[in-house]
Amino acid sequence: MHHHLLILSTVLAVVWGQQEDCSTPPAGWPKRPPQCCDLPFPLEGMKKEFGSCIRKIGNRQSSTVPTAQAVRDARLCIEECVYQGLGLMDKKDLQKDKLLEQLKQGVADNADWSEPMEKAVVACHEEISKRESSAEGTCKDSAHEFTHCMMRRLFLSCPASEWKASDECNLVKSRMEVCPNIPPPPPPPPQRFQGQGPPPPQFQQFPQ
Repeated sequence: MHHHLLILSTVLAVVWGQQEDCSTPPAGWPKRPPQCCDLPFPLEGMKKEFGSCIRKIGNRQSSTVPTAQAVRDARLCIEECVYQGLGLMDKKDLQKDKLLEQLKQGVADNADWSEPMEKAVVACHEEISKRESSAEGTCKDSAHEFTHCMMRRLFLSCPASEWKASDECNLVKSRMEVCPNIPPPPPPPPQRFQGQGPPPPQFQQFPQ
């Protein structure tokens, strides 16, 4: 009897998991993105390269009103530019060894992040290598998808020493575990911009 109940409960758990609606926020969802974990990614070098790539890619754009595709192309090309500029990606593929070397070096002063960082790089590189890159657009989406994967994995494996435990953070984490397209909360804006306007829209969306 107990054996049948166990099987039934397992089947129901799987069915409920498949029916999870990731398009709308659950009860108690925070209005402003909580700062649950200070992620050691992207690296400072990536942030600096980002500014250079914005200027480089921006010079390619026409003066006309950009289309949605043009905006996506620019975003993908900027991220690809960052990875290529740091030697983390050649003209086609992400470079696993260089990613491991630079990203592990970026957390060398924090032992708690060493293992989560290495596992995230290996898992994300494998995930991106196995998938088919989008054929649309000027640039590949590998760098963009790798960044998304890294941000999620590092957040979900945040060391206890870095995790800011709260009901909101626990809710966000549990939601992200069943909704793979939800990114972690974005970092707070620079000090000079705080208090100006609404919070970033990145974490207000619940894609299917």
